[in-house]
Amino acid sequence: MKRLFKILIVPTLVSFQSCSQKQEEVSQDSRVGLSDYTESFVSLDSSRVALQNVKVIDGTGNPLRDSQTILIENGKILKVGNSNSLQVPNGFYQINLSGKTIIPGIIGMHNHMRIPSSAMLSTSPKLYLAAGVTTIETCGTGNPYEELAIAKSIEDGAQPGPEIINSGPYFTGPDGRPNFVRFTSEKMVRDTIQYWANKGVKWLKVYTDTRPQDLKVIVDEAHKNNLKVTGHLCATTYSEAAEIGINAVEHGFIHSYDYATEREIGTCSGNTDFRTNLAIESDEVKEVQQKLIENEVALGSTLAIFEAQANVAADLRDLEVMAPHHREAYYTREARKQAQGDAWYFKKEWLTKSMAYELQFFKMGGLLVAGLDPGLHNMPGFGDQKNYELFIEAGFTPEEAIQVMTSNGAKLLERSDIGTIEEGKIANLVILNGDLENNPKTIRKVATVFKNGIGYDPKKLINSVKGNVGSETDNLMTYFGQKPPLNRPELFAPNIISKPDRHEFGCTLSKDGTEFYFGVDNNGVMEIHFSNLIDGVWSSQRKLFESDSISYNDPMFSPDQKRLYFISNRSPDGETTKEDIDLWYIERERIESEWSKPINLGLPVNSPLNEYYASFTNDGTLYFASKDKSKDAPRYAFDIYRSEYENGQFLEPEILPESINTNRYEADVFIAPDESYMIFCSIRKNGLGQGDLYISFKNKNGNWTEAVNMGESINTEKHELCPFVSGDGKYLFYTSNQDIYWVSTNILENYRK
Repeated sequence: MKRLFKILIVPTLVSFQSCSQKQEEVSQDSRVGLSDYTESFVSLDSSRVALQNVKVIDGTGNPLRDSQTILIENGKILKVGNSNSLQVPNGFYQINLSGKTIIPGIIGMHNHMRIPSSAMLSTSPKLYLAAGVTTIETCGTGNPYEELAIAKSIEDGAQPGPEIINSGPYFTGPDGRPNFVRFTSEKMVRDTIQYWANKGVKWLKVYTDTRPQDLKVIVDEAHKNNLKVTGHLCATTYSEAAEIGINAVEHGFIHSYDYATEREIGTCSGNTDFRTNLAIESDEVKEVQQKLIENEVALGSTLAIFEAQANVAADLRDLEVMAPHHREAYYTREARKQAQGDAWYFKKEWLTKSMAYELQFFKMGGLLVAGLDPGLHNMPGFGDQKNYELFIEAGFTPEEAIQVMTSNGAKLLERSDIGTIEEGKIANLVILNGDLENNPKTIRKVATVFKNGIGYDPKKLINSVKGNVGSETDNLMTYFGQKPPLNRPELFAPNIISKPDRHEFGCTLSKDGTEFYFGVDNNGVMEIHFSNLIDGVWSSQRKLFESDSISYNDPMFSPDQKRLYFISNRSPDGETTKEDIDLWYIERERIESEWSKPINLGLPVNSPLNEYYASFTNDGTLYFASKDKSKDAPRYAFDIYRSEYENGQFLEPEILPESINTNRYEADVFIAPDESYMIFCSIRKNGLGQGDLYISFKNKNGNWTEAVNMGESINTEKHELCPFVSGDGKYLFYTSNQDIYWVSTNILENYRK
């Protein structure tokens, strides 16, 4: 029984110290539902907060106000007033913000969670929130299921991020992109819109090949279902879309094909010289803008992506968060831009004209909203901040620019509870380190972001995504969306799997990366917990077996993934415990099926002594550890065995040679699927700590080489155990100091003699 409880590790009780500040005299209702992971990014959580002596740009477009106090209670703005006259009631946590600026939480109205070639499912919510974006409208998506699931996860407090206003899939004309909803049948289009409305989306986006007759049907059905429609237009002009009743058009001037010559009506065609030659102040332009205004059509600004296309000049902060392959793509693009010079495809005057067009539309009384349209080196959140700088460059006042980015978005969303700093509004606020009125780049200096009255630390949010935006794990959410490690071990999924207030050990991951099982010590009773990846979100962790006294540990998938092996001190009747530990398994007919009840592996593998940790080759051969069966063997002595699998049965186990086993402790063996190497835990005199990981390779003669201590790069003075290599062969997982770590398997070649 001793191994099951991992008593070779000296347990240490670690008290969890939250990074958030708490006030004893007030309730913590605002924190209800926050996961440990979300809490790890919280810097201030008090139900009553007084933000004092701060400059406020409130989002209404009214002049900024100096020396203001904002009272927040239970996630809402209680009062706003001059700090010299507004008395702070007892029980409020007071913060002096002299020299700082507060703006409303930014509402991003063209804020995808994808960039070309990859999604940003793990990183974009954190980056948006870190930059002060507290609400996003996703403005079309390639996978609505994922984004609906992520929105629910954020709403439930499972992960940090902005409130997500979900959109459905893109709609387009009959000849549009095959991965969009193509208008091939009116009934199909109407049924599709009803389907997504029932799923919870609020917006639809039409794309370039959508014809006027297509748009009429889409807008009609969308409005019947209380959905709004925006468009990246071409085959339909802005004027035609306005008359049809579209709610918004995207990208401002540059995609207004009203001005295109040689255009074939109802098709995405025409000469785009207007982007260079058309005078923004001309009556021709104002006429279309006035038509949008009269029909209450909002204009979606995406200046940040235009600036990225025109100048190809990434900031250091953009490069720091990008995954390596996106960063390399940027450097290639930068070199190509320098080589092409004025021949570059996106002309700088297009950006200049777009800025003038949007200022003119706003001054005429149009509803201008903003989003960054992430892509290239235009990163989530950072691009929203860049929008502000570009608005100032275009001639907007700070008050006007903030209005566009906050309350105008709320107006288009028909949300009266967000977008401005006023009494009764949700406390979505951004504290900026500096004077935004006199320095546009202050928009980048985010000190704290309040969402629903809870303050988040932008540095922690950004640090958690550095080097990971658009990576494979970010795209697929495998490995919980974590940045892949290199040749130095890193804590795996901090505050998600590896938590500071509990002891985790032993894990296994399904080959497709959607099922994760691991061990947890619950006050001396070992439990197997698991989580499933569904639509881009990992489910809440649950116990595989419910028991207050029976221990379960060391989960490991079989090669076909239809069995999950583990160890337990469970008695045959499943009601009580027994003295020794056996290997058990549960099974399923298909990957999608439910697991069976536990089945004891039985003879010849199990014995009256303890058996630990199953691992398998591709052909089903089992490697495991068993108590040393020799006479007078020390109680801590274990050996590693091998049992071949034939005709559905495990054969008599064979003990491995002295190059692996000693008269001490060898257990927790992971065998490579091709049986080319093994990693195991051993306690030896030349070890570095309480127990170390060793590795042995099979040589060309089919013999195991002398096991090598994996050294200080893996082992510490603590206990290292429970090795596991992911099904893709890329990462080694193991337990160290009561947490799970992972590292690139590239390091394994360092040990080959």
